[in-house]
Amino acid sequence: MELNKIAASILLSGLIIVTISNVVDVLYSPEKYKIEHQTIVAAGGGESQQRIEQVALDIGVLMQNASFEKGKSAAKKCIACHSFEKSGANKVGPNLWNIVGNKKAHLGNSFNYSKAILEKGGKWGYEELFTFLKNPKAYIKGTRMAFSGISNPQEIADLVSYLRQLSDSPVDLPK
Repeated sequence: MELNKIAASILLSGLIIVTISNVVDVLYSPEKYKIEHQTIVAAGGGESQQRIEQVALDIGVLMQNASFEKGKSAAKKCIACHSFEKSGANKVGPNLWNIVGNKKAHLGNSFNYSKAILEKGGKWGYEELFTFLKNPKAYIKGTRMAFSGISNPQEIADLVSYLRQLSDSPVDLPK
């Protein structure tokens, strides 16, 4: 009789999880935030092959309409792992002061970055930050950052606007 109760509890839990998952999928649709869909193709020996499919955003327009205050509020999602003060301490993630326009792994040896981000290289420009904040694990495969990403491009723009101001000399906005 006890085994039946345990089995019923497990099955009921599984049913509840599947039901909630399906309801969330119906209510939440990140596709509504896509602005423009662009497919890039390359010709190879007379035949076109699809190489990259990406969502193209007008980052300049989004950044012009970005709200520092909304970005500061959005950054509350990040405070468990990151600090934002100048010369602030690293937490699970690195301090984010002066991140916009700076090189990836900008803190050098003072933070233990994942091998993936060290190999990625480059700078945190607006396009890189938008792509990373949309889906960190897709942009840098192997990153230790557990954050799943932000699907709303305007929320990303607000957050980047806030991060941009965390600098002694903020980077110019994109055109």
